[in-house]
Amino acid sequence: MTSLMPAYPKEFNYYHPIQVRYADLDTLQHVNNVAILEYVETARTGYYRASGIWDGTMSGGFGMVVASVHIDYLVSILFDDQVRVGIRAAHIGGKSLRFQFLVESPDSQKAFARGEVVMVAFDHTENRSQRVPVEWRQKIASFEHNEEFLA
Repeated sequence: MTSLMPAYPKEFNYYHPIQVRYADLDTLQHVNNVAILEYVETARTGYYRASGIWDGTMSGGFGMVVASVHIDYLVSILFDDQVRVGIRAAHIGGKSLRFQFLVESPDSQKAFARGEVVMVAFDHTENRSQRVPVEWRQKIASFEHNEEFLA
């Protein structure tokens, strides 16, 4: 069972615009659920760069792995729909980070999907989880204007 909040924030500190591609459509002529997951992944990596916890290089692995993904599909996305993904850090634990997201129209009038992704800080050399780096906590706390992430 997921721990989704009953209501999502009306605004996020980070939005990632998405270009719906013809290749994203399935036989029902709407965006396939797998493509929506790709939209969220693209937004999540954009968030990492915008918050300063990742510079885009992959030397030695990034330092996080996906532990859990939950998506509520609310309304079908069609080829001509304009889409953006809002994403925010909702919680930082000892070894994990929980991100909430909302796939929506740019004017926030239509929500297509929502959910959360739990990421685990990971040492690829040791092949095991690790504590969330203090530097990440500081950068995300600053980006989200949330001092609670420093605890």
